[in-house]
Amino acid sequence: MSSPLSHLKVVEMATAIQGPAAGLFLSDMGAEVIKVEPPLGEMNRYFRGVNNSLPPQAPGSQFVAMNRGKQSVCLDIHTESGLQAVQRLLARADVFLSNYRESALGRMGLDFENVKQLNPQIIYAHANGYGPLGPDADKMMLDGAAIARGGLASITGSEETGPLAPGATTADTAGAMQFALAIMTALVARASDGQGQKVQTSALGAQLWLQMWELTHVWMTGSLLKRSGPHHGNIPGPYGIYETADLGYFLFAIAASDESWDQFWIFVDDPLQAMDPKWDSPAKRLGAVASEQDAHEIQQRMRAAFKTKTTEQWQAFLATQPDIVYEKVQNYDEVRTDPQVLANNYTEQIHLEHIGETLMVGNLISFSETSPAIKGVPPGLGVDTESVLRDLGFSSDEIESVIRHADSEREKFDLG
Repeated sequence: MSSPLSHLKVVEMATAIQGPAAGLFLSDMGAEVIKVEPPLGEMNRYFRGVNNSLPPQAPGSQFVAMNRGKQSVCLDIHTESGLQAVQRLLARADVFLSNYRESALGRMGLDFENVKQLNPQIIYAHANGYGPLGPDADKMMLDGAAIARGGLASITGSEETGPLAPGATTADTAGAMQFALAIMTALVARASDGQGQKVQTSALGAQLWLQMWELTHVWMTGSLLKRSGPHHGNIPGPYGIYETADLGYFLFAIAASDESWDQFWIFVDDPLQAMDPKWDSPAKRLGAVASEQDAHEIQQRMRAAFKTKTTEQWQAFLATQPDIVYEKVQNYDEVRTDPQVLANNYTEQIHLEHIGETLMVGNLISFSETSPAIKGVPPGLGVDTESVLRDLGFSSDEIESVIRHADSEREKFDLG
């Protein structure tokens, strides 16, 4: 069974998350992804993060997460041979994927017009922080900057804490999803008309996509949403996260039937609360008619109710209530052993040199007729340089010169 994109060749010149994660998706779907790295390698090979006990020879976790199954070609594109190699790769490629700044790509001679001359059918895919137009089109961006500018930080947190950043790189990762979707859409269009084209997405745009409902609500009503801590700013009612007696947490979304709402309050020995007419229907319990005061009141009552029982007691009770939408708040280690995660093969066991066996997020899409291809570990820096250049027609002497140049550049920085 072939993989859905096994007929595609992708050249990736990208760093961090937004670009490489899109390349990862294409690789998992079967595409051949050739990652072109500078002599020092992508800098995120060396980013260690917190609580880090990894051996110095091991790549950082961000690089591992975003780059499995790719080939690595190490080139100095500022040399004649390096640029020539990239040009030959692009002449054969279906997709050129990059999140380098456009001004940098232009200085390298890899702007859209130049690449289009090499290969009129190529999908030239570019992602950046703030969008292709406007005064900040070429401005540098890191994940948190897009989260701040796109508004998400403004509604995350509470009145006491002020704005907070989410606990994950949602701007870059959502940007990568949009980027991959844009590339796939352009490939579908090319299958119809035979034309290559330039496609562009941004982390800022992806933040707006993630908040379509909330932004539209504010723009329609003219009223800003408030930071609501463990609750959603646009769902005034029980919906929220609650602490148990032993410091566990549950997300309570809705009691979709009156019987389940009654059972909730009976369980905490407070049946009179179930009779409150302000919350006696599923629509009301999702905040359809709640005032801010009513919402605050029910949330306070729910907080008190959840603290009367332990996490285990709540788990046992809620499991008997199919009309209550809830979930225990899990930490990352609990996610690793979640039976749904395991049943759907959402994780992938890999063996990393210097590390041994480790787990990572795997392919998350299933197909009935074509099978995605998890093609192995992240590549060592430049491990495919020789084979790729040989396939492009470079002589042994030329290949040796390219590799020697890259090695000498790394030695200057003592990066191995």
